[in-house]
Amino acid sequence: MADDKNPQLPLDGGTPPGGSNLVSINIEEEMRRSYLDYSMSVIIGRALPDARDGLKPVHRRVLYTMSEMGLEFNKKYTKCAKVVGQAMGVYHPHGDSAIYDTLVRMAQPFSLRYPLIDGQGNFGSVDGDPPAAMRYTECRMERIAGELLADIEMETVDFTPNYDESTLEPTVLPTRIPNLIVNGSNGIAVGMATNIPPHNLTEIINAAIELVNNPQAGLIEVLKHVQGPDFPTGGFVYGKTGIAQAYKTGRGRFMMRARVATENLTKEKQAIIVTEIPYQVNKSKLIERIAELANEKIIDDISDVRDESDRDGMRIVIELKRGSQPEIVLNQLYKHTQLQESFSMIFLAVLNGQPREMGLDQAIRAFIDHRVDVVQRRTVFLLRKAREREHILEGYKIALDNLDTVIRIIRGSGSRAEARENLYAWGKGTDIVVNLDRERLPSEERGLSLRQVDAILELQLYRLTQLSVDEILNELKEIRDKIAEYESILASEKKLRKVIVKELEEVRNKYGDERRTQIVDESAELQLEDLIADEQVAVTVSHQGYLKRTPITTYRQQRRGGTGRMGMKTREEDFVAQLIVDSTHAYLLCFTNTGRVYWLKVYEIPDVGAAGKGKSMQSLLNLQAGENVRAILPVKNLEEEGKFIFFTTRQGTVKKTPLKDFSNVMSKGIIAIGIDKEDELVAARITDGSQIVFLATHLGMAIRFDEADVRSMGRPAFGVRGIELAKNDYVVGVAITPKEHEAGAYRILAVTENGFGKRTDVEEYRLQTRGGKGVKNMAVTERIGKVNSIQLVDDTSELMVISQWGKIIRIDTKQIRAAGRATQGVRLLNLDAEDKVAAAVIIPPEEAAKDKDDDQGTLIQ
Repeated sequence: MADDKNPQLPLDGGTPPGGSNLVSINIEEEMRRSYLDYSMSVIIGRALPDARDGLKPVHRRVLYTMSEMGLEFNKKYTKCAKVVGQAMGVYHPHGDSAIYDTLVRMAQPFSLRYPLIDGQGNFGSVDGDPPAAMRYTECRMERIAGELLADIEMETVDFTPNYDESTLEPTVLPTRIPNLIVNGSNGIAVGMATNIPPHNLTEIINAAIELVNNPQAGLIEVLKHVQGPDFPTGGFVYGKTGIAQAYKTGRGRFMMRARVATENLTKEKQAIIVTEIPYQVNKSKLIERIAELANEKIIDDISDVRDESDRDGMRIVIELKRGSQPEIVLNQLYKHTQLQESFSMIFLAVLNGQPREMGLDQAIRAFIDHRVDVVQRRTVFLLRKAREREHILEGYKIALDNLDTVIRIIRGSGSRAEARENLYAWGKGTDIVVNLDRERLPSEERGLSLRQVDAILELQLYRLTQLSVDEILNELKEIRDKIAEYESILASEKKLRKVIVKELEEVRNKYGDERRTQIVDESAELQLEDLIADEQVAVTVSHQGYLKRTPITTYRQQRRGGTGRMGMKTREEDFVAQLIVDSTHAYLLCFTNTGRVYWLKVYEIPDVGAAGKGKSMQSLLNLQAGENVRAILPVKNLEEEGKFIFFTTRQGTVKKTPLKDFSNVMSKGIIAIGIDKEDELVAARITDGSQIVFLATHLGMAIRFDEADVRSMGRPAFGVRGIELAKNDYVVGVAITPKEHEAGAYRILAVTENGFGKRTDVEEYRLQTRGGKGVKNMAVTERIGKVNSIQLVDDTSELMVISQWGKIIRIDTKQIRAAGRATQGVRLLNLDAEDKVAAAVIIPPEEAAKDKDDDQGTLIQ
């Protein structure tokens, strides 16, 4: 039975308990409405800054709390815990840790270009050290923070009730500095994010003055004053194009680099000295990463790295080995560490209650519009106060002109209230002398008001001296001059803008400083590629993922049937699995068995000598667990139109994807093809989208079909069936041929696992429909073994066959007898009993070694 506290709903659809007070709603509409309310609350109330003062609510509340507590820059420090408690208890109904984190960041000189809080104690460091607990640290406002709160008492901004409606808080601060731009901001909201870099105050105010004086000016005029971001940690910024794009559209990307120099430690030994690092980079982790790269031999020219930073500044010393080239090491550090870091600028802020992306000129205009509103409201406030003071001074003037009468009325009154009534009545009479030198009020309102009467009654006797009388008269004149000035400001937009410009100049002269970050044009950027010779090399990948490059001249030809010598030094359980030849300046698209793709430049692969085992792929690429590279495609231009990558998996699935889809490969890799768990990638080839595809299987079957049968698909797609496989069979290779070619121009070279091979004209394999079982490719027997791989060759091709134990032989393919489709072939490489063919790779004929040996030749050592 249901208890009284938890009544059950009736199962018959009747009215539940209390049902007369229930309202039925659509859950989808309620979820949509509630989520939208939550999203807007996060966007407006927490994550995004206001375009006018550049502050999020928590920053604004902390600064306003400190202002209310009187913590100006020239007052004593107060415990941060007191500030946090006051802010949390009165204005910000969230956790104290979030408030303290906000306070700490506003005090860090490496986080804000112009810190707003003056902290005393441990407020963290550029090494990522956490700040001390709030009960230990103390704070007060920096002098520049006063500019954000200036004139707030003059009704310059709107106030709203705090969360418990016990007091009021400002909705925005009447800032005199463009804080959004000079200090920047970052935050992640719901479905959007902002990332605004800091800028130089002098440059931004100069640009603001330009826009105030010339309302028709645009981004072009702004960029005459603003070079680019100015980070508190200094360094260099590369990418004027990305900066200009961000300033125009609100989004852009540029590179930040550390400031480095080279020092000679000895005659033969040099060091790279880092004195400034990119914005928001953890110095301690940066040093750890450099040491890790040196220990793992990814950067083999570093002998030591140490931190010599002190109170005088940053100094990271990276010692180099004798004979090292600092430029090459430095560019390797740029690639593998945060000495170079990208910054994606998103100029997003709340404007008029809505999140809005804006260009730099629009952001400055938002600040200017805010200043116009603040100055107008301040002027209205000052005008009202001036008129109120003028009214009181006019009452004093009337009293002084009729001093004897006023004294007589007061002495003749029995009480203060009676004196007030008598003075008021006398002020309305006809015997009063009014000499105000100004016809401000109608004649019927020229008498004393009750406010003036109260002021006269409060007048102290010493004010009746001649000196005090003169002061009152002088003050009255000054007040009338101010009133005229305020009225002229409100009546003239030009004069209003002059006031804004004057105040901006004052702020610039008081807080402006020199740039810390140097902007460098892209053309001045030193590329590692400029230091590397453009030459052909052989890139070798072992079965366990060790990779190296070797000059192609190391290889020499060898006749078919040679015994061969050991080609690559590997561990006992490792063997050579892949080899490719191309320029040192080419891109290498590295496709893994799981269908992901990474890219490298060929010159990034180390040359460790002929006998070296190479570097692990994990040290060059961020491979995931269980990944190994299955195909490496050299590409000159990743944006080339009309080019595709054709994929083949072990289970016979095929897919083609435009090459340009791989032009923005991230360091962590991206999906190239969707692959089932029991499947894996076998091969990837570059095509023009309209060629003929040839697939071969381990058990000697093959299929040849038109590439047009496979439609273009996006990267994550899984593809379609290329060949129907028999039980225990799988695809071992793919060859691509043009549709139109001379008879006999292309042959399929099949190599078996026991070292046999044959050449067969592609015309002997009839065209079929994609997805069929195919035809016989090779007669598989126990002696010749099953098919290991296939290659597309012509009479000029050269073949390199590599065994699992590292034997390598290089052969002119024309030495291999042409045979029919279902034949066994001839022996290519003599193998030991337990050895098998690991790979067979075609070498371009123009790279063949010039010297030949009629016997056994020379192999890779």
